[in-house]
This record gives sequence, C-alpha cells and structure tokens, in this order.
Amino acid sequence: MIRKLSELVNEVKGGPRMTLAVAAGEDPATIHAISRAALEGLIRVVLIGAQQRIEDLASGHNSEFAKMVKIMHVEDRNETAKVAIQMVHDGEADVVMKGLVRTSVFMKAILDKEHGLLPQGGLLSHAAVMEVPTYPKLLIVSDAAIIPNPDLDQKIQILKYTIAVANAIGIELPKAALISAAETVSFKVQSSVDAAVITAMAQRKQIKGAIVDGPLALDVSLSPEHCAIKGLESPINGEADILIFPNIETANTFYKATTLLAHGKTASVVVGTTAPVVLTSRADDDDSKFYSIVLAARLAAGKFFKAFS
Repeated sequence: MIRKLSELVNEVKGGPRMTLAVAAGEDPATIHAISRAALEGLIRVVLIGAQQRIEDLASGHNSEFAKMVKIMHVEDRNETAKVAIQMVHDGEADVVMKGLVRTSVFMKAILDKEHGLLPQGGLLSHAAVMEVPTYPKLLIVSDAAIIPNPDLDQKIQILKYTIAVANAIGIELPKAALISAAETVSFKVQSSVDAAVITAMAQRKQIKGAIVDGPLALDVSLSPEHCAIKGLESPINGEADILIFPNIETANTFYKATTLLAHGKTASVVVGTTAPVVLTSRADDDDSKFYSIVLAARLAAGKFFKAFS
C-alpha cells in the first residue's frame, strides 16, 4: 500500500508516460510544478499559449526542461482552454491542466457538450489525496471544491469515484467513512440519514469495492482509541482510507485545516470526466501542484479511473 505521496511518484515512474496539456501555460508557478514532473520522467508536456512568453519562462526556469516541452502557440487565453481540452478529447493528450486561463472559461470548455470531457449524465467531483503527518496512511477526501450540497445520488457517485481513486493508488479494499456529527441516525440531520442509506446499500452489494460505514463522526473515523473510548463497533475502526463529507463547507474546512495546521500534503484532481483534470488553486504550494500532476498521471494510466469516468 502507498502510504506517502512520494511513493506515488515512484509508482508513476514505473508506468507509461502520460501527456499533459496545459491551457495558458505561460504561468511561472505552473511551469515550476510541470518541469519537476517532466524532468523526473513522469510526464510529457504540451504548453498551450503565447509561444514567446512560454519559451522565455521555460528557458529561464530550466534549460533542459525547455528542450523537452512542446509548445502550441495560441494567443487568446480563452481559446487555450478549448485547444487543451480538444487535445484530450481527441486522444492527443491524457491529462489537462489549467494555467493562467480563468476557471470559469476552463470549466465551460470541460462542460461543452460536443467537445468537452463530461459524459452525458455525468457528475463532476473533486477528490483530494492527503498525506497527514499524524496519520499512518493516505486519506482520500471528497468533495472539497465542486459540489456545494450533494444529494443522496450524488454522494453515492462521489463515493464510487473515491473508491476508484483508492484502487488506482493501490488500496484494494478501502475503508470509507461517511461523515456526520455523530454515529446515531437522526431525521433532523440529513447527512446521518444519507449515510445510513449508503451503508445499507454497501451491505447489500449495491456499492462494491469498499468497506463502507456511517454515519460516523470524524474522530471515530480516524482514531481506534476514540472507537474504544466510545465503545463503538465499526468496520472502519478509526482506520479510514476515504472520508466522504456531507457538504462542501465541512470538506473544505477539513482540507484547509489539515494543510494549514497539520502541514498536510495534497494531490487533487477533478473526476467524473473522461480524463483527469488538474485544477489547482492559486494558494496551493509547489508540492501540491506537483503531486496533483502525479496523481492525474496515475489515474490516466489506470483502468479504475476509466471504469468510473
């Protein structure tokens, strides 16, 4: 089992090299993360945008990297999103990443019915693989960025996505905790009801590939000692691989608290599309951007992502 994001890098090095298309690649921070992945032999890179600006940035950053990248000159930044996503749509690239293009423009291109990456009836979601110094293995967290208040059907699909991500990084039977305020079901707390329904579905093999339990509070999801103190019997037993949060507020708060206060490292991708999408935040550090590229490459190479896209 992969327990650190650095171990994921080693796994990707041993697999096929995926091609990353970057929309509006004339972004110094993005180039820094991309060059690290390219120089380590993890990916091939196509930077789409203003050619002279990209050449200057790439050469100024690393001369070897500048020789490795392919550049497609597209002056209009909005157009770069369409070109990058079209490349993935046509099989010329495996992963797409947002550079300096606006998020709204980038997402519009992804959602384009004719040339985009979202299958008919599909659901976009966000999955973050987190390495926390105080936890003994990787955690997969969802959804911290895209779906504000997922309903029951959306939570089921989000869970399936995270199971696929877990499988892709080597966790064969992940333990998935459905987070709520407590372990009891209350009709006044919708997340507890949804968690109980999803747990029952998993017990009936309607959701496969994971050990699922909920509702569970966060402490008993991550601490065997808290399970013992509370006298809670759960197949998760404080050893969750996956945390499914009830809404974006709780997931995003956990994500940011973990990175800021516990010095957690993250790798995040947009899933539900026909290929992985790297959509990093301006606040993400270089490591997070690098590891997000590595995770996306791993997902693109694996059958599990394709099965749930």
